[in-house]
Amino acid sequence: MANLSITRECNQHCRYCFARETLRRIASDAACMTLATFQRALDFLERSGINQVRLLGGEPTLHPHFPELVQNALERGFRILVFSNGYMPEAALHCLEKTPAERTSVLINVSTSENTLPQQQQLAALQRLGSRVLVGLNIDSPSVRFDFLLELIARYQFAPEIRLGLAHPCVPARNHFLHPRYYAAVGRRILEFAEKACLQGVTLEFDCGFTPCMFPPEAFEILGKSVADIGQRCNPILDILPDGQVIACYPLASLHQEPLPDTQDAAWLRARFEEWLKPYRTTGIFRECSECLLKKNGQCTGGCAAAGMQRWRHQAFKLCLPSRAARIEASKSPLSDLPIRREQVQRNAHASLHSENTQWIIPYIDQPLVFWEWIAEHFGSRIKEVYFPLPGNILGSGRPSQAMEHLDQFLQRSPFPLSVLINPIILPRPVDELAPQIIEVLKKLAGEFDVRSATISDPLLAQHIRASLPKLSLTASVLMDIVQPNQVLMLQGVCDTLVPSSRIMRDLPALKAVREAFFGKIRVIVNEACLPNCPFRVQHFYEMGSNNIGHPHSLCSKLLQEFPWLRLTGAWVLPQHLHLYDGVYDELKLAGRVTLRDPAKYRKAFEAYIHSTPLFPNEIGGGPASVLDPIDISEEFFAQTLHCGRQCHKCTVCQEYWHLTISDFP
Repeated sequence: MANLSITRECNQHCRYCFARETLRRIASDAACMTLATFQRALDFLERSGINQVRLLGGEPTLHPHFPELVQNALERGFRILVFSNGYMPEAALHCLEKTPAERTSVLINVSTSENTLPQQQQLAALQRLGSRVLVGLNIDSPSVRFDFLLELIARYQFAPEIRLGLAHPCVPARNHFLHPRYYAAVGRRILEFAEKACLQGVTLEFDCGFTPCMFPPEAFEILGKSVADIGQRCNPILDILPDGQVIACYPLASLHQEPLPDTQDAAWLRARFEEWLKPYRTTGIFRECSECLLKKNGQCTGGCAAAGMQRWRHQAFKLCLPSRAARIEASKSPLSDLPIRREQVQRNAHASLHSENTQWIIPYIDQPLVFWEWIAEHFGSRIKEVYFPLPGNILGSGRPSQAMEHLDQFLQRSPFPLSVLINPIILPRPVDELAPQIIEVLKKLAGEFDVRSATISDPLLAQHIRASLPKLSLTASVLMDIVQPNQVLMLQGVCDTLVPSSRIMRDLPALKAVREAFFGKIRVIVNEACLPNCPFRVQHFYEMGSNNIGHPHSLCSKLLQEFPWLRLTGAWVLPQHLHLYDGVYDELKLAGRVTLRDPAKYRKAFEAYIHSTPLFPNEIGGGPASVLDPIDISEEFFAQTLHCGRQCHKCTVCQEYWHLTISDFP
């Protein structure tokens, strides 16, 4: 197959050409393909045994000789496929509606940013073309919706087929595109939509760049032959530009071009492009592509070549050396005299901590041992410990009471080291009265079940436990609310690990300051969704941790009804954004003893964090204050919230982002 880009510039309504800026850079001296070049292109197609002329732009119907080009191609026996946005001149529309319907198709690309029915001007044109119209959707966001396409097809009797494409990056990537980290989320949405489309007799066709790994396993049975060659659709398409130059595809347009040959065919030209692309085929769009059996066996190319190239893009950097005076001053206090600081310098030198060596602390949920054996089989090397509430009725656990049907079996045969939670936000009695009872329980847990660590919310209780059980590792709970370096002084020598307050989980400078001040390990919770500085927090956690109160209600629900955008400011971090915290933490903790008690949700969330698989914020088990809709959280927006200083009283970024994204959902 080959495409003829007969116009270069896009008009203001064009939603198809996501590489239009690249095309403008290629050559701005000619806006339209000449009749002579068009004839050469038809000769090339004929020599190559290609029986379809695919007309693209820009908007191809804006070509001043569009009717003549179409008629010429039909007279030579070609079929016609026109890629259009639906805003076409009357002459072009009249030409297309007079062509044989069985030999003419018009692919109308709908905007994912609008996700709405076309405008009236478009509909008037599309109705005249009837069954010639195919609907296409170029996916540039994981929050894409599809259902409106079925409404469009049913209402206007268009062809029962939908062409799906991915918005790929142009190299260099200056355009808006769908990042591969969102592919799995898009694959799940496509599968859900495919089942609805099948019931209405509508089939899906896939453009280039889709990969097998972006779909759940059952997709290939449900989608059938339409995905038979998914993973192998990244090859030189051969786009013939208005000036007669040929590119492999739009995303690679700025990198390599070949002149349209006068004697050779498409196979010869593709071979030349493949030779040029060969060095880039060794990689793929994901790190895992290098070990993927499908790629090794030639069943998958590794996704879009342009997206693969983006993985290796070079970033500008500047090496800053300290001044001579600073080096002399530093030499007066050698690191060997500061062993603790030396450890911190060495630790910070290895800043990329979100790797295969990062250890996870995960919650106990009441499931049979087979569940934990599955977790151990798949993720055992990544798990440092599993935490569970302190047994008995001495004090609450900081969360509503959980089922404990399988706890005894788990404690006796756990495949993981164990940790116990002693973290109510308020102790019901003075520490001196409670400490002896708690220490006795801890001694029993350590002796019988090899419990090795405990998470504590009260620093005085931590001192008591340290004095009696010096080998027990202690973690300062997130409920200690550590937000500043001066608070760290109270924990040195008592706690081995610190979980910073959720108040600074979206404040990278504050997190870095706490990390620098603390001599032990920093552990961050990835999926807690509490609002920073929430005025209801103390009472809410007291009610959750009280043995006398059942399942408490969310105290901030009315606040969130009035200001729903506050949900975007919570302490959560999505798997796809966790790399932004590299260098800040040593360990990662998954919360969710209650919100993830469904084993399927637990596995999905944990696996996503392990593999950096994109999730929507409603999928991470963040609790009632989290984002409850499957909206897209872009990396640009999330990164901005890590440095904004929480000036919500005079900033509207989160409010505007909320209204922009939530409008995509019914």
